[in-house]
Amino acid sequence: MCSGPSWAAGLRRGSGHALLLLPVLAQVACRSAGAPATAPLGVAPAPGATALAPGRVEGPGPEWTEPERPRRFIGQDLFNHIDGAAEIFLEMGFREVVVRRYRNGEASLALEVYEMKDATAARGIYLRFRGQGTPVAGVAGRNFGNRYQIAAQKDRTFVQVTNASGEARCLSAMVSLVNQSLRAVLDDGDVTLLNLLPAEGRVPGSEVIVCGPYSLQSVFTLGEGDILQLQGQRCGIAGDYQTELEGSFTRLIIAYGRADDAQAAFQHLLQGLDAQLRVVQRNEHSAVFRDQAGQFGSVAVRNDQLDIRLHLVRDPGGADPPG
Repeated sequence: MCSGPSWAAGLRRGSGHALLLLPVLAQVACRSAGAPATAPLGVAPAPGATALAPGRVEGPGPEWTEPERPRRFIGQDLFNHIDGAAEIFLEMGFREVVVRRYRNGEASLALEVYEMKDATAARGIYLRFRGQGTPVAGVAGRNFGNRYQIAAQKDRTFVQVTNASGEARCLSAMVSLVNQSLRAVLDDGDVTLLNLLPAEGRVPGSEVIVCGPYSLQSVFTLGEGDILQLQGQRCGIAGDYQTELEGSFTRLIIAYGRADDAQAAFQHLLQGLDAQLRVVQRNEHSAVFRDQAGQFGSVAVRNDQLDIRLHLVRDPGGADPPG
């Protein structure tokens, strides 16, 4: 049976205002393994995700058995486990995933424990797939899901339990597996990137972390390649806003650490801007563009940051007409 994240990935934000990433209950296709993807039998468990994936389901209720050995996928081996979302995980900072399966009669559960490079990377995965998902009763900490699937994140760990049958009797075991995994993560690191987005007017639950071209696709098509010059070293944060002055729009902020780097990224963005976007105003530190649907966007350099606004229904002004 296939496994892997089954929450929708890559939904593009639509006109007028940004669309939330909605979870769907569909299995992701698995690739045929072209190279060994699991740890050799008999090898002692490695530290990391392996130590966080419980070998048994705790708590009252029916006994669950583990009919097969755990599987471990490292780095690019992730393509042997999931297809359609592996690029996002790798772009965010994927390290490894451990997969364990549990069975009780005809019911089966799949547990995946992903180790990312840091708390920001794990939160990026969590926010991307959360969409309008709601917390599950009994799960401790940051989570969303239902009787088909529960996902949670703590520090650099992203946990997912899938119940393909959706049988309600499996829910307590799902909750137990998630809680067991999260308890083994001692600390929950702060994701300071989230502080870049102003709180006023922000639509709760709309935040998305952008670390490269793949994650940017769900926000907006600005251009090809690493158009924002993230270079695998930094991430931005996007969110939806609703204000009386500007209406509904999306805001994306990237901190580069140095004003010169932000200015260079601004110039690179304008030089590689998507052909569907026409610059209508610009100066040394800001620009306004318009798409074929008549909506506007703007980008401005503010100290060491790029501040980008998208899906604006009115021309925001603030720049000079291009010469």
